[in-house]
Amino acid sequence: MSIGWGIRGNFGHEYGAAFAGCLAALTVSLVSGREDWRGRVLYFGFFGALGWGFGGSMSYMQVIAYTQSGHWPSQWYGYSCLFLIGFLWAALGSIGTALPAVADKETLVGLFRPIVFVFAAWFIQDLVEDPLSNFLQSQIQFDHTWSRHKSPLYWFDADYFAAFFALAGLGIFDLTDRKEKNTFWLPVFILGGALLGFGTQQLLQTSGLDKSLASLLTYKLGDVTYMQAGSNMPAFDPDNFLNNWPQWFGDYPQHIGWVAGIVAGITAYFIRYGKFRSGASLLVCMASGWILSFLLFPVLGSLFFTNIGGLRMTPPRGDDWAGILGVFIGAVVWLKRYRFDAVLYAGLVGGTIGGLGFSGIQWIKLWLTSWGNPQVLLGKGMDGASPLFQQTVLAWADWQQQNWHSFLEQSYGFVNGIAIAVAIGLLRQQQILPGRSTLPGVKLYRESTAKAIAVFFILLAIPYVNLFKNVKEWSDRLGPENWQVITRMPDGSEQAVAAHWDVPYIGRFPGVDFLSFTAETWYRVTWVLLVILFVKVIRRHREEPLSFLPASWLGRGQLVFLMLLWLMIMGNFERALVGWGSSRLLTEWVITVNAMLATYFILTVPREKQDTFAVTAPIGRVALKRAFFTLILVFLISPPVLFVTNRMIYHYPEYAKLDKAHIHMRFGPDADWRAKPILKNEEHK
Repeated sequence: MSIGWGIRGNFGHEYGAAFAGCLAALTVSLVSGREDWRGRVLYFGFFGALGWGFGGSMSYMQVIAYTQSGHWPSQWYGYSCLFLIGFLWAALGSIGTALPAVADKETLVGLFRPIVFVFAAWFIQDLVEDPLSNFLQSQIQFDHTWSRHKSPLYWFDADYFAAFFALAGLGIFDLTDRKEKNTFWLPVFILGGALLGFGTQQLLQTSGLDKSLASLLTYKLGDVTYMQAGSNMPAFDPDNFLNNWPQWFGDYPQHIGWVAGIVAGITAYFIRYGKFRSGASLLVCMASGWILSFLLFPVLGSLFFTNIGGLRMTPPRGDDWAGILGVFIGAVVWLKRYRFDAVLYAGLVGGTIGGLGFSGIQWIKLWLTSWGNPQVLLGKGMDGASPLFQQTVLAWADWQQQNWHSFLEQSYGFVNGIAIAVAIGLLRQQQILPGRSTLPGVKLYRESTAKAIAVFFILLAIPYVNLFKNVKEWSDRLGPENWQVITRMPDGSEQAVAAHWDVPYIGRFPGVDFLSFTAETWYRVTWVLLVILFVKVIRRHREEPLSFLPASWLGRGQLVFLMLLWLMIMGNFERALVGWGSSRLLTEWVITVNAMLATYFILTVPREKQDTFAVTAPIGRVALKRAFFTLILVFLISPPVLFVTNRMIYHYPEYAKLDKAHIHMRFGPDADWRAKPILKNEEHK
């Protein structure tokens, strides 16, 4: 997990976290000593990657900045939010990793069918989201980085579109899966919902209540009373603020009624007729939980807390944390309903360790950076300091300039590895649920098909979505405007000369103009060829086992682990090579050495001989209550302890002397949401 988290820091977001979680889950299966777990090694990798991937959507850099701001309310808040983020990340990751450890085969294999529909829906989302945004507002130029808030689909910088598309995919799955189709009612519900929504909006407009309702449900994402420094003039134009609803609500208000009515109609139809069998109900609970929690906290709940910037974790940054909280709650509801108490127990235990790890490692990082730090030594800078003080600070300058964020990433990943080891280790003596699935209406792929999907996801999908980001990195850093070589001039001097690097057209065939594709296209073509190769090999293996594959699942799992690990290690090195510097020793070199150790351990620690152990009683209500109250106790105690001890080490100046231009604060008269809001006509923060 430490290796994966270090690499995740370079690639980021859900895809990077999925890689880290996949490595850890594969390891759990292989070193467990349980032959039945090793036979599920591909399921461990698949579901572990999915579980750990969710947390990658949460924004946390400003939360980290709060803990080192010097503003004590923001620091306390920062440590508390780091615990919450770490808990949600590790809890969902532990749930995903624990499911293959205790669920019966029918449940695991059955889940692949609705998951494939969700993947297909997300693929379609990638194809239609940008064209839809351009269609709605073609005169606005926006990208996915500094002007993404100009997109008409922008909403709190959150991934709500993914949640809606997941539900759409699950709806299509349900329509094709259940025997009682009842599909003729779906157009009726859609049309009825659209008419009801349109009529309601017309009625509100006719009665003059539409503006009052809009005012009641809307607030600006900023402080209209915030003044320019040294003047009585407002710092920002109130009309330039964003609000708590999608951008297109303001651009096309006449269409809100019927669109909302269609959504309500489709929802009502599936509440009435939907079956969501084969475990699809788990995904429905998670996606619905995302949307409901998002609406409950930042969208509507914030209306009552506008004086502190709303119920938002890191305003003005994204609020995916609220959606992920809903995903966790949805998973808890489903696990309790179908009595997967052991999986929920693992989630609570792993989440508690993960939450303590994220906040605790940040504290350790700040303690290490206190060595030779002028703020710690005297609470001031170099001006007016004694020669001895200046020498001490200069002696520690290289230490202070190391890549401490990478230290945080890899160390936090290591703690998450401990969380998985403890959470799943506690299930090691739990028996896999016997018999057919307790879920209603499970229909199965053949198990060989499920395993083929799992290995495809692990060895092709995870590397693809991560390493695709390298193409842009190479193009940005090695383009003609950035690439230079040192040339010796006739007079003996050296001079940097711009060199041409044909990145946009890699591998162009001479004289074959129609094959002059962009780097991104060549990358995709290559992976399509790999997919074709994979499909051909799998088909051949089904006819007759391939000789190069080990006979045991331990050997097969080791092969999959090493292929994924070293493919990503090399890809990560390639990404960093174009911007190499001395600070990369704390990242790529440490990650590579760590990967060598992991390779040694994964090949030598597991034994073919199965361990013997006594099966323990199933985890029940008492154990769940104990885990829950432990979580609450740790959450209440750890943030204030970390906060107090941090301020004992650092000598922060008083509020008036804080460097407000370069720190992040959640509260106070100069909080980020007041002083640094996202404005319509400026770059995204």
